[in-house]
Amino acid sequence: MNQPTSPAGITQQTSVLATNKVIRNTYLLLSMTLAFSALTAGVSMAFNLPHPGILITLVGYFGLLFLTTKFRESALGLVFVFALTGFMGFTLGPIIGLYLKLPNGPQLVMNALGATAVTFVGLSAYALT
Repeated sequence: MNQPTSPAGITQQTSVLATNKVIRNTYLLLSMTLAFSALTAGVSMAFNLPHPGILITLVGYFGLLFLTTKFRESALGLVFVFALTGFMGFTLGPIIGLYLKLPNGPQLVMNALGATAVTFVGLSAYALT
């Protein structure tokens, strides 16, 4: 098959490479924030921390979301993204702990984890093709 040799063809190939780099970086950041959220949820469950309550959860979530948006153009925005996902993991830890105490809790949590992973991988494969 003939490869395009025109400047438009070169521009198109460069554009595809740039798009692939953006997608790769996005998935890398998403996976790192997901892992950090899982880590903080695990720490929250391991120390058997109580749920912080609806008021602290809402103020913390919306405050960190605001800070993430406000500093989205700087490196500090990345710090707030990780703070937000860590806080979300911290607040989910006690809830997941309650589900794990149910008679079929471990199966329920693992089923949800597996379904989420399959959905994420499937949508990622769709987006990358």
